[in-house]
Amino acid sequence: MGSIVEKDSGRSSIGNVLIIGNQSLSSTIVHALSHNPSLRISVLTSPSQTPPTLSHSHSHPQITHKTTDFSPPSLRTAFAHQDLIISTISGGDYALQTRIINAAVSAGVPRFIPHEFGPDSLNLRVQDRLPPAAERARVIRYLRGMQNEPEHPSTVPSPPSASINGCGEHCTHDHSLTAEDSGVEVEISSGFSAPFSWVAIACGCILDAKLTSGDLGFHLKWQSATIHGDGSERFAATSLAYVGQIVASVIEKWDDDRVRNRYLCVSGTVTTANEVIECLMEKTGKEWEVGYVEVGECVKEGRRRIETGWPDAGMFLMEKSVLVDEEVSAVEGFISGEGRAVLGLGEENVVDVVERAVEDFGVNGKGDCGCS
Repeated sequence: MGSIVEKDSGRSSIGNVLIIGNQSLSSTIVHALSHNPSLRISVLTSPSQTPPTLSHSHSHPQITHKTTDFSPPSLRTAFAHQDLIISTISGGDYALQTRIINAAVSAGVPRFIPHEFGPDSLNLRVQDRLPPAAERARVIRYLRGMQNEPEHPSTVPSPPSASINGCGEHCTHDHSLTAEDSGVEVEISSGFSAPFSWVAIACGCILDAKLTSGDLGFHLKWQSATIHGDGSERFAATSLAYVGQIVASVIEKWDDDRVRNRYLCVSGTVTTANEVIECLMEKTGKEWEVGYVEVGECVKEGRRRIETGWPDAGMFLMEKSVLVDEEVSAVEGFISGEGRAVLGLGEENVVDVVERAVEDFGVNGKGDCGCS
């Protein structure tokens, strides 16, 4: 069973944290949490995978590697005695995520962070454009149905019309999170009287990772870019290292009513493609060849690829379109910066994020942990 939260201290007593996954997202979270010597960190992967490794610049004596075949019994065994589970895999796989959640609750784990860390899945227009986002939203509804806090019956208010996500009069968010998703069957019943809470984190585009991979259409190798729209459209951007800082702050502030059982939109900053290009030219010291394409063409081509049997390539373009399509308004929940304020985090500087991406690309695309 996880440790009891000390309500009078103002800080959670989370000690045992398990992160599921072995990719860059789990790695940055492990790195950020490794700076806290009071945390006992475990990484859970399939048997064939290896856990993320810490930078040579710092280490943590209490990191354990566990494996699972992702069956309910295997997950329950891995989750024993954990205070918090963080999922960084297959966020759009509703069946897998709910299996993980059920196993966590059954094992007595009192806290859970689902695999979000991307666009705002509660934005209904994002859901319409991206089916995986709709599945992630279903997971949030499931968590809302599973949350149980007998000690705090009045501390989980229904999302207001102007919430932490910065919603206004023309909000595009799905706020219907007060009941379980239609047709959901909770697989566990014994022990459900135990406390269970969650926090979900949307952080927009992982800018430095997308720049080094070229997935945003900015190609560092050839100093060329294809921009959808006119380049002035705002989008939420976050560095990979900042994601780790967000998670670390969420853990520290878990018992804050503005954090616990909330969907938080927390990006490092809000920027535009034109600003990114200016930073790239400054940091590479070279002129860039830039082409502009209408956002509608990106959507049209994405749908064509999906319809002709290339779903991954099509979804890639659809995800790119969501960033800059002003009709979708994916940036809405991030504009106010209120999520950063609640977590006590400062705004990132786009120049610094771009500079790090350029440096990482120069080292064969490999970055370090991002610790300052």
